[in-house]
Amino acid sequence: MNLSEILEGAQTWAKTRRDIKYKMGGEDIRENGSLDCSAFVWQVLGEKKFDGKAWRNTDWIRADALNRKTRFRPIAKPVPGCIAVYGGRVQKFPDGTSKRHAGHIGFVVDPEKKLAIDCSSSQNGIRLHRQVVLFNGPSDKRSAGLIFCVPVEATDVPAC
Repeated sequence: MNLSEILEGAQTWAKTRRDIKYKMGGEDIRENGSLDCSAFVWQVLGEKKFDGKAWRNTDWIRADALNRKTRFRPIAKPVPGCIAVYGGRVQKFPDGTSKRHAGHIGFVVDPEKKLAIDCSSSQNGIRLHRQVVLFNGPSDKRSAGLIFCVPVEATDVPAC
């Protein structure tokens, strides 16, 4: 699968699957009509979020791209069709408590216009929209740990 095919697949989902709703942990659209962001990525790639061994969520995808590189590999700059992913972060409060925020993942459509396709709670489903947080970089606390990656078998990745 190349990046052009991935982008085309994500765009098709965004145009034709307006019925899909966002649900954290949603994995099977046949079961309840909902997906979360990582399940949407796997659907576009033609795979299941649960591969029989592990739940391959956003954190799993990020760790694979950075460490294992069995399914994904990082790239230096966003290109159309690549995956933008940032891991969850821990927010610490003055009283000593903390809260873990989930990460997020989506497909880059146009890096210049900051357009992405994702399945999110803010859009309540799969949508093409300006997703500024995916492109702001380390200065934006919401995008802490942002990386861009592609499937290891992607053949049309430009040199970065």
